[in-house]
Amino acid sequence: MGCHVFAQQTKAVKENGVLKLLDAQGHYLLGYQYTIKYPPPGIDSAFGRAGFIHPLKTLSGKVLTRIQPPDHRHHYGLWNPWTHMQYKGKIYDLWNLGEHQGTVKHVQFNRIVDDSSAVGFSAKHAHVAFTGPGQETELLDEDWEIMVTPIDDKRYRCDLRSVYQVPIDDTVTLVQYRYAGLGLRATEQWTNQNSKVLTSSGKTRKDADGSLERWILVYGKVDGADAGVLFLSYPDNFNHPEPVRVWPEQENKGRGDVFVNFSPTKNKDWPLAPHQTYQLRYRLIVFDGTLSAAEAEAFWKDFAKK
Repeated sequence: MGCHVFAQQTKAVKENGVLKLLDAQGHYLLGYQYTIKYPPPGIDSAFGRAGFIHPLKTLSGKVLTRIQPPDHRHHYGLWNPWTHMQYKGKIYDLWNLGEHQGTVKHVQFNRIVDDSSAVGFSAKHAHVAFTGPGQETELLDEDWEIMVTPIDDKRYRCDLRSVYQVPIDDTVTLVQYRYAGLGLRATEQWTNQNSKVLTSSGKTRKDADGSLERWILVYGKVDGADAGVLFLSYPDNFNHPEPVRVWPEQENKGRGDVFVNFSPTKNKDWPLAPHQTYQLRYRLIVFDGTLSAAEAEAFWKDFAKK
């Protein structure tokens, strides 16, 4: 398999509120939405948000993500809000935007990387609770770093790093809940008829939900050909191996749409003290074709030793 090496022609291009990351061959790999993407007319504007990845593409151009689906308007491709955030004795939901309890905002770019070895960016996010009429309180300050590097002519890796700080003088607790954190809402082309999920413990969509995992492999047919993404959790992450949320096979009236989520607070609270630094790291292997369980484990071992 030929080597797919980035060169000086890699590009990070801002276009219509999206930072597009392209490799040296001109493949559009992923887009980061830094302006608010509002829902269609007639839908509550509270469902609009920024600070997410869509599209996430394979090297051949197959789109693996979906945003604002009618069944879950608050789903945004690859994104990472928290569902139950406790502040001063009250719980705020920043995941389910229709609850009008909070949101995640893109504040600014810290840096944009565009060189021969990688292309990516770091952006500041504000995780904001609506704490009163016309009142917002930033509960978490996040630096979200995305860095894309080549593997070969069918695969590339995307490293994600979240560095969190509580910018106020109170502890914020990420309260145990069945989903929160880094999630993927997959392409509408994937159903229970043409896609599969496999985890590091050997579980599938039948039994993966709630299991403790090092990696999640999601793959299926897109535009008639095989493609997918491997999620890797770093060993130093809170509550690793992490609990996962995996939609069951009959989700959405039997269609079996695909949603997977590393959810470190699925089975325990995570208290975040003021002005301390916390970190979560993940890696995605985005691929055309197929990926075996043995290859997935090898990718995780390579990530884990870094």
